[in-house]
Amino acid sequence: MAGPGIALDKAYLSAIWLETMFYGMNFVLFLACLTMLTIRRRTPKINKLLVGIAMTMFAFSTAHVSLGFQRLIEGFIVLRDQPGGPGAFFSDVSIPANVVKVGIHTVNSIIGDSVVVWRCWLVWGRDFKMTIVPILLIIASAICGFAQTVFFARAKKEHSAFAHNLQIWNGSLFGLSLATNVVVCALIAFRVWYMFRAGGGSASFRYWRVLVIIIESGMIYSVALVCELTLYFLGSNAFYIIYDPIAQLTAITPTLIIILAALQLTSNDVHSRLTRSKNARIFKPPVDGGPGSTTVPLESMNFAANDAVLSGAPKSTFFSDISHAPADGSFASTIASAKPEGQVSFA
Repeated sequence: MAGPGIALDKAYLSAIWLETMFYGMNFVLFLACLTMLTIRRRTPKINKLLVGIAMTMFAFSTAHVSLGFQRLIEGFIVLRDQPGGPGAFFSDVSIPANVVKVGIHTVNSIIGDSVVVWRCWLVWGRDFKMTIVPILLIIASAICGFAQTVFFARAKKEHSAFAHNLQIWNGSLFGLSLATNVVVCALIAFRVWYMFRAGGGSASFRYWRVLVIIIESGMIYSVALVCELTLYFLGSNAFYIIYDPIAQLTAITPTLIIILAALQLTSNDVHSRLTRSKNARIFKPPVDGGPGSTTVPLESMNFAANDAVLSGAPKSTFFSDISHAPADGSFASTIASAKPEGQVSFA
């Protein structure tokens, strides 16, 4: 069943074009990530786990966009003269290349969501209780995702991703994935906002706070999931325009988080620097009348003097010893006591 609005073949062509653009972004970020984790790392040893995660996600993203191009060539060139044309070809969800794409999308989503949950765990001070609900949601998403892949492989008679049997699993997968990201997004955003607010900072840090919240919480991915879920339940073929590029977003968002961690620019790092900077402000002006606010009368401030200065000794000895200053006198009285009257000059 063709969805309303855009034709399926046009939707698929637009989807691959957008996914290719996002793949280019993913490729650049992947190279930057590897550089930060290996060549320009700030740790004594290479974090093999993060390197492995980044490489795995990029490999699956590359496979996904490659299979998309394969289907594009088959539908528009190889099998274009088949009954129904490209539209009929793309509507067959049981084609092996499409089934593998669905499986890859599921695996990348699980890995990407796990990285975001890992970031949430770190932001909340390694508090496992804050990640229980997101972990359960990821497990449920994985079950629905792999079940969806199996149903797609068996859907020989289904010629639409909007068929009722597939809609149950697709809707469950998209809904659970969205719930996972919304929960994690809210937890991270709140924690980061609180940390920066407690640490203070200038206007530039306020802008950085917004950027860190957007990246660390996976907010962009959550917005994309909302669009995907909405278009899917509307039965619009425009759903494909969002669905395929999201396969790249599932790798882009975690890669950005890993880069921030490698550069020590995460919320934890920035908050730590702000806290150290705040504690280092020794000469903070006290509030009038508040703690530490003392008023010293001008007449009680003694200046040290040395008789050697008045006798032509080097100036370096003038402030070398404050023991010669009278306990209750002033600088002028010290000079007056050292020289006969009339020889004191303040020129």
